[in-house]
Amino acid sequence: MSHDDKRKSTEHRSADACRQRCEQLQRQNASLQARLELLRLDQQSGGHIQRRLLPLRPRVFGGVRFDYWLAPSLYLSGDFLGYQRHCERYSAFYFADVSGHGASSAFVTVLLKYLFTRWLQEWDGERPEQLPADWLAALNRELQDSDIGKHATLFAGVIDHLTRTLHYSLGAQLPMPMLKTGGKLVRLEGEGMPVGLFPDAVYPVLECPLPDDFSLWLCSDGVLECLPGDTLSVRLAKLERLLAESATLEQLRDGLTRVSTDVDLRQARQPDEAGDDRQALPDDLTIMMVSGFGQVD
Repeated sequence: MSHDDKRKSTEHRSADACRQRCEQLQRQNASLQARLELLRLDQQSGGHIQRRLLPLRPRVFGGVRFDYWLAPSLYLSGDFLGYQRHCERYSAFYFADVSGHGASSAFVTVLLKYLFTRWLQEWDGERPEQLPADWLAALNRELQDSDIGKHATLFAGVIDHLTRTLHYSLGAQLPMPMLKTGGKLVRLEGEGMPVGLFPDAVYPVLECPLPDDFSLWLCSDGVLECLPGDTLSVRLAKLERLLAESATLEQLRDGLTRVSTDVDLRQARQPDEAGDDRQALPDDLTIMMVSGFGQVD
C-alpha cells in the first residue's frame, strides 16, 4: 500500500471514529434530556400535590381573616403554612421555612401538615398558652428522630377569640413577626432555637393581647432576597417600612415589586397560578397575613 493510500485509510478510520463518537454523544444527550424532562415532570407533579395541601385562601374564623401569598423558588417549596379552626373559641396556625428548598424540604412540609392536623385533633382545648411551645418541641423531636438532616424556622400560634389573646411560640424566626395596631408596627417579642437542630430544645411560652383591629405579618427570609441593601439590618428596615405602608397582601406585593432590584417578582405567582414558563426565584417567598376581629365569616 502506498503512502497516500495509508494516509487516506488512516483519515477514513479517524472520520469513522469521530462520527461514531458524535453519534454516541447525541444518544447520551438525548438520554440525559429525557431524564431531565422526567425529573421536571416529577417536580411539577410534586409541586401540584404540595399546593393542594395548602389551606384555602382567604379564610375567616371568628372574625379573624387568614390569607397568604406563597411563591416557590421553582416548583417545590420549603416554605409552608396552615391555619384551622379548632372550636368556637380557638383557631390555630403555623408558618414554617424548612432549610433548603426542593424535594427534600418539600417532604418535610408534608410532615408538618400531617402533624399539625393530628395534634390539633388530639388537643382537648385546655392550656392554649402551652400548646404552641409543645408543638415546636414535639416537631423538634420528630425531625431529630427522622435523621433527615433538615431543620426549620417556625412560628406557631393559637388565637383565643374569647379573650382576644394570641398565644404563640417561635423558633429562630427571621424576619420576626410584625404586629400592626392603630397604625403602629411592632415586632413580636421572643426568641427560640431552630426546630430540628438541637435535641431537647425548649421553646418559649409567649402571649400578646389583640385589639379589635390588628394585622399580624409573617414573612419568610426569601422576602429579604427581594429587597435592596448591603446588610441584613438595612433590608429588615426596608421591609418594616413596606409593612407599615401596606394594608393588604396585594399592597405589600406591589411594594416589593416596586423596590426589588435583583429579583423580578413579576415571575412570582400565586400557588394556583404556577406555570411552566416562569424563571426560578433565588429562594422560596412567602407572606402570611392574619387580621381581625371585624371580618365577616
